[in-house]
Amino acid sequence: MRRAWRFALPVLVLAAGCGGGSGSEDGASGSGGGKAVVVTTKEFPGYGTVLATDAGRPLYVLSSDPDGGSKCAADCVKNWPPVSGSPSADGDVDKSKLSTFKRDDGTTQVLYNGHALYTNTGEALAGIGTKALGGSWLLVSPKGEPVKNTEAGGY
Repeated sequence: MRRAWRFALPVLVLAAGCGGGSGSEDGASGSGGGKAVVVTTKEFPGYGTVLATDAGRPLYVLSSDPDGGSKCAADCVKNWPPVSGSPSADGDVDKSKLSTFKRDDGTTQVLYNGHALYTNTGEALAGIGTKALGGSWLLVSPKGEPVKNTEAGGY
């Protein structure tokens, strides 16, 4: 019996480590609802203080998304991954504005002030103003409103 456990234990440990879910290097996207996600703020020249991941990547909203939901699915999420998981607030983020909803694919997406949050797979700020699904991708202010214009002296 002792000999059998010596071979079974490594298999059990290996199997336990093979859980579901995926993620990204900034910790802000992936599947599953239990993963912790930190929403913070960052200063971006020309845009002021906006929501960002704890790795400093800007967060976006799609202006045409319904309140508390998302239109972005299939090919859209390849370039605009939803921020998924259990959110916490840092920086100038108002914790009371953070919530979540269940997407059609079963993942839990983070909302801020009722707006679904996304990251972008391209360079930081590359997607601002890009048109998609009847709306535009915009940064988000700590007040929870889309940033539609750059500040004076911005880009």
